[in-house]
Amino acid sequence: MTRRGILAIATGLLVLGVAFIGVSGLRGQTQPEFSADVVAALSGGGIEGFARVTGVKEFSFPRDHGAHPEYQTEWWYNTANVQTADGRRFGLKFTIFRRALTPTMAERRSEWATNQIYFADFAIADIAADRFYFKERFARGAAGLAGAQTEPFVKIWIEDWSITFDEDGQGYRLRAAEGDMGMDVRLRMSKPIVLQGDRGFSVKSADEGNASYYYSFTRSLLEGTITVRGEQFAVSGTAWFDHEYSTSVLGEDAIGWDWFAIQLDDQREIMLYQIRLRDGGIEPTSNGTFVNADGSTRYLLMAQGDYTITPLGTWTSPRTGAIYPHGWRLTVNAPDGLLELEVQPFMRDQELNTTTAYYEGAARVTGTQNGKPISGVAYVELTGYNVQTREGHSR
Repeated sequence: MTRRGILAIATGLLVLGVAFIGVSGLRGQTQPEFSADVVAALSGGGIEGFARVTGVKEFSFPRDHGAHPEYQTEWWYNTANVQTADGRRFGLKFTIFRRALTPTMAERRSEWATNQIYFADFAIADIAADRFYFKERFARGAAGLAGAQTEPFVKIWIEDWSITFDEDGQGYRLRAAEGDMGMDVRLRMSKPIVLQGDRGFSVKSADEGNASYYYSFTRSLLEGTITVRGEQFAVSGTAWFDHEYSTSVLGEDAIGWDWFAIQLDDQREIMLYQIRLRDGGIEPTSNGTFVNADGSTRYLLMAQGDYTITPLGTWTSPRTGAIYPHGWRLTVNAPDGLLELEVQPFMRDQELNTTTAYYEGAARVTGTQNGKPISGVAYVELTGYNVQTREGHSR
């Protein structure tokens, strides 16, 4: 994940199909008429000349909150479980993606010239009403339509949708609005940055270069307003932020992933994912991170039994026909004992049927550890199931 995560992967991702639209056609319009999948965008292809992720690097914050255009794909992924003062619950999802069409930019005088495309998803889950709303935007990274800056502060934007960091990089603001839905929220990190994988070097397959630089804010405190069907709500809650950038993340056999961002009420967090392979297996490098209440972390590797993911049911999209798992039983070998968790989406339909159809859902968490009850919230990202449906591989 996603994104978000990989994950986020976050998120939908900047889809490879963007390249076929042509840069001249991208001026912030609504969804183009093509369909591609997230996995295709992350599985190699024309990568010659782009920087590759091949080992540990030193991060520099807040500079590294900004863009890294030498890498082909990048995303800034945000999710949040929030409530009003009287307990009405919402899920929020906002991700900006960047995709480089070429590794270098030829000299041109036109202000429209660019080799960078930006894409964004914005979604609100209205839990009480059982309604899911989403919007999508594309824009070229030129002429002020979309882009990223690092001075005097980091800002990533696509038209008037934006992620703006405070100068110290510890707080940030999310703004997005279109039609009768919108969001204007401020967030502040309550825990240190988590470098995922090996100090931020997150390996996604055994092939060299199939990796990303990946870090997270696993718990930020959120306050602000959202607008749903023209009605404004003051909300507060906790958010999760992922930033990931790479060139060719996934191996050729990958078909999608299941990614979990879990925030327990006892101030611990867990990130887990599994990359699904075309033969029905799981990528051996699938991994996660356990974050203690004090911010210290423990690396988790699925292949060595540090966690398990067991689906409990399915949900079929009425729009795409994709069959997604719905509800999971997780086990996690935490430093202080085995966690046995159940993750259930707050509502069934949380599929973003954008240019790339994928599932991004707010969820509740219940379970036990050492005989004591545990509760929390989560976000779950599921990709590649629409591809499996087309290929006849859904299960």
